Amino acid sequence: GYSQGNRMLWGSFEVSNIRLMSKLLTQCGLGAGHQVTPGSKAYQAALNQTADRFQDLPMFFMTFHGSSDLDQVLDAMDFAVYVHDVQHIIIDNLQFMLSRNYRGSMDRFEQQDLAVERLRRFATDRNVHVSLVVHPRKEEEGIRLHLASVFGSAKATQEADLVVILQSDGEKKCIDVKKNRFSGDLGLVPIQFSTLNASYFEGGDKRGPRFQPSTFGSLRK
Repeated sequence: GYSQGNRMLWGSFEVSNIRLMSKLLTQCGLGAGHQVTPGSKAYQAALNQTADRFQDLPMFFMTFHGSSDLDQVLDAMDFAVYVHDVQHIIIDNLQFMLSRNYRGSMDRFEQQDLAVERLRRFATDRNVHVSLVVHPRKEEEGIRLHLASVFGSAKATQEADLVVILQSDGEKKCIDVKKNRFSGDLGLVPIQFSTLNASYFEGGDKRGPRFQPSTFGSLRK
C-alpha cells in the first residue's frame, strides 16, 4: 500500500475525505499491538509524528462525494495516473458512486455493468490496479456470502482478477478470497478489529466466522 511507496488514489464516495484521512492517520500512527490509550499524551504525540510523515506519503484523493458522473471520475483517474504516476486506485463504493445516475432506458444493473466494464478497460489500458468496493445483496443472517451474492449482475466478479469478501456473523469476521487469477489460492483468514488503531489484524478462530457483508474486487490489466 501507500506505506510501501505505492502511489495511491482514493475515490471515497460514501465517507468524506476528512473522515477518511482521520482514520488513515490513526492507522498509520499506531501499529497493531501498540498499547497507547486514546486521548493520552503518548497517543497525541504518536498522531503528531504521523501527521508530519503523512504529508509525504504518495497518496491522492478525489474530491467527489456521493453520486458522481462516471466520465468525470475516469478523467480524474486518468489525470492522476498521467501527472502523479498513480499505481493503485480505490473506488469505495460502486453503488454510492452511481446512485441516482441512471439515464434513459438503462436500469441500475445495466449502468453498473457499464461502469465495471469501463473501469476494467481503464485498468488494462493504463496498466494500473483498480480496487472496487461493491456491496452485496441482502442475505439471511448467518448465510455465507458467495460470488453470486455481489449486488447486480455477474459482470463485476467476471471482470475482476481478485474477489475478496469480508464475511461477518456480527461477532466474528474473516477475509474470504473467492477468486484469484494470479496464484489461484483461495481460502479464509480470520481477522479481529483493534479499537486502538482502527485497523483489522489477522487472528481469531482458525475455523473462521459463520458469516455476512462487504465485497472487494480488484480489476487489473
